[in-house]
Amino acid sequence: MAGIRLWLARIIQVLTGKSPGQAEDKQETPVDLAPTKRYEVLAVRKKGDTSRACLRLDSQVIPLQPGFLVGRGASCHLRLSDPKVSRVHASFQPMGASWLVQDNASRNGTFLNGRRIKRALLHHGDTIRLGQTVLTFEER
Repeated sequence: MAGIRLWLARIIQVLTGKSPGQAEDKQETPVDLAPTKRYEVLAVRKKGDTSRACLRLDSQVIPLQPGFLVGRGASCHLRLSDPKVSRVHASFQPMGASWLVQDNASRNGTFLNGRRIKRALLHHGDTIRLGQTVLTFEER
Protein backbone atom coordinates (compact mmCIF):
# COMPACT_ATOMS: atom_id res chain seq x y z
CA MET A 1 0.00 0.00 0.00
CA ALA A 2 2.86 2.39 0.82
CA GLY A 3 4.39 1.65 -2.57
CA ILE A 4 1.20 2.68 -4.36
CA ARG A 5 1.03 5.92 -2.37
CA LEU A 6 4.65 6.70 -3.25
CA TRP A 7 3.98 5.90 -6.91
CA LEU A 8 0.87 8.17 -6.94
CA ALA A 9 2.82 10.95 -5.22
CA ARG A 10 5.46 10.78 -7.97
CA ILE A 11 2.82 10.91 -10.71
CA ILE A 12 1.18 13.92 -9.05
CA GLN A 13 4.59 15.57 -8.74
CA VAL A 14 5.25 15.13 -12.46
CA LEU A 15 1.78 16.32 -13.50
CA THR A 16 1.64 19.37 -11.24
CA GLY A 17 5.30 20.26 -11.22
CA LYS A 18 5.29 20.33 -7.39
CA SER A 19 7.13 18.14 -4.96
CA PRO A 20 4.93 16.17 -2.55
CA GLY A 21 5.97 18.33 0.42
CA GLN A 22 5.12 21.68 -1.23
CA ALA A 23 2.13 23.39 0.34
CA GLU A 24 -0.67 24.43 -1.95
CA ASP A 25 -2.11 27.90 -1.83
CA LYS A 26 -5.61 27.26 -0.51
CA GLN A 27 -6.63 30.91 -0.55
CA GLU A 28 -9.58 31.53 -2.83
CA THR A 29 -9.22 34.47 -5.15
CA PRO A 30 -12.41 36.42 -5.82
CA VAL A 31 -13.92 35.75 -9.22
CA ASP A 32 -13.92 38.82 -11.42
CA LEU A 33 -16.14 38.38 -14.46
CA ALA A 34 -15.14 41.66 -16.07
CA PRO A 35 -12.93 41.41 -19.17
CA THR A 36 -9.27 41.47 -18.23
CA LYS A 37 -8.17 42.82 -21.58
CA ARG A 38 -9.71 44.11 -24.73
CA TYR A 39 -10.04 41.40 -27.33
CA GLU A 40 -9.77 42.37 -30.93
CA VAL A 41 -11.36 41.47 -34.21
CA LEU A 42 -8.97 39.32 -36.23
CA ALA A 43 -10.81 39.59 -39.52
CA VAL A 44 -14.15 40.46 -41.07
CA ARG A 45 -14.99 38.83 -44.38
CA LYS A 46 -17.01 41.28 -46.42
CA LYS A 47 -19.62 40.52 -49.02
CA GLY A 48 -22.25 42.76 -50.57
CA ASP A 49 -23.95 45.08 -48.09
CA THR A 50 -27.50 43.71 -48.44
CA SER A 51 -28.61 44.24 -44.86
CA ARG A 52 -29.45 47.21 -42.69
CA ALA A 53 -28.68 45.20 -39.55
CA CYS A 54 -25.22 45.28 -38.04
CA LEU A 55 -23.14 44.43 -35.00
CA ARG A 56 -21.16 47.08 -33.14
CA LEU A 57 -17.90 46.19 -31.40
CA ASP A 58 -16.53 49.31 -29.70
CA SER A 59 -16.38 51.80 -32.59
CA GLN A 60 -16.36 49.18 -35.36
CA VAL A 61 -19.60 48.47 -37.28
CA ILE A 62 -19.95 45.04 -38.91
CA PRO A 63 -22.88 44.57 -41.35
CA LEU A 64 -24.83 41.31 -40.99
CA GLN A 65 -25.61 38.95 -43.83
CA PRO A 66 -27.55 35.65 -43.88
CA GLY A 67 -25.52 32.83 -42.34
CA PHE A 68 -23.13 35.24 -40.58
CA LEU A 69 -20.74 33.29 -38.31
CA VAL A 70 -18.82 34.61 -35.29
CA GLY A 71 -15.98 32.77 -33.58
CA ARG A 72 -12.21 32.15 -33.52
CA GLY A 73 -12.14 29.89 -36.59
CA ALA A 74 -10.97 30.82 -40.07
CA SER A 75 -14.40 29.97 -41.53
CA CYS A 76 -16.11 32.72 -39.50
CA HIS A 77 -17.15 36.04 -41.01
CA LEU A 78 -16.20 37.80 -37.76
CA ARG A 79 -13.07 36.30 -36.20
CA LEU A 80 -12.40 37.19 -32.56
CA SER A 81 -9.18 36.71 -30.61
CA ASP A 82 -11.06 36.04 -27.35
CA PRO A 83 -9.87 32.65 -25.98
CA LYS A 84 -13.27 32.02 -24.36
CA VAL A 85 -14.98 32.13 -27.77
CA SER A 86 -15.43 28.81 -29.59
CA ARG A 87 -14.19 28.24 -33.14
CA VAL A 88 -17.72 28.73 -34.52
CA HIS A 89 -19.46 30.25 -31.51
CA ALA A 90 -22.69 31.77 -32.87
CA SER A 91 -24.56 32.39 -36.11
CA PHE A 92 -26.99 35.05 -37.30
CA GLN A 93 -29.94 34.49 -39.66
CA PRO A 94 -32.66 36.83 -40.91
CA MET A 95 -36.11 35.85 -39.65
CA GLY A 96 -38.76 37.87 -41.48
CA ALA A 97 -38.01 41.52 -40.69
CA SER A 98 -35.89 40.58 -37.63
CA TRP A 99 -32.65 38.72 -37.02
CA LEU A 100 -32.07 35.52 -35.07
CA VAL A 101 -28.91 34.74 -33.09
CA GLN A 102 -28.13 31.08 -32.40
CA ASP A 103 -25.53 29.55 -30.12
CA ASN A 104 -23.65 26.80 -31.98
CA ALA A 105 -23.18 24.48 -28.95
CA SER A 106 -20.35 26.67 -27.67
CA ARG A 107 -18.58 25.69 -24.46
CA ASN A 108 -19.02 29.07 -22.71
CA GLY A 109 -22.44 29.94 -24.10
CA THR A 110 -24.01 32.93 -25.81
CA PHE A 111 -25.67 35.58 -23.67
CA LEU A 112 -28.35 38.01 -24.84
CA ASN A 113 -28.87 40.95 -22.47
CA GLY A 114 -27.26 38.91 -19.66
CA ARG A 115 -29.34 35.73 -20.17
CA ARG A 116 -27.89 32.54 -21.64
CA ILE A 117 -29.69 31.56 -24.84
CA LYS A 118 -29.68 28.82 -27.45
CA ARG A 119 -31.47 31.01 -29.99
CA ALA A 120 -33.36 34.28 -29.79
CA LEU A 121 -34.79 37.10 -31.88
CA LEU A 122 -32.78 40.31 -31.77
CA HIS A 123 -34.06 43.85 -31.21
CA HIS A 124 -32.26 47.15 -31.71
CA GLY A 125 -29.83 47.79 -28.84
CA ASP A 126 -29.56 44.16 -27.63
CA THR A 127 -26.16 43.18 -26.23
CA ILE A 128 -24.70 39.81 -27.18
CA ARG A 129 -21.83 38.44 -25.09
CA LEU A 130 -19.59 35.73 -26.54
CA GLY A 131 -16.85 34.81 -24.07
CA GLN A 132 -15.70 38.21 -22.82
CA THR A 133 -16.53 40.05 -26.05
CA VAL A 134 -19.67 42.18 -26.08
CA LEU A 135 -21.41 43.01 -29.36
CA THR A 136 -24.37 45.37 -29.77
CA PHE A 137 -27.09 44.62 -32.35
CA GLU A 138 -28.29 47.64 -34.36
CA GLU A 139 -30.85 48.11 -37.11
CA ARG A 140 -30.30 51.09 -39.37
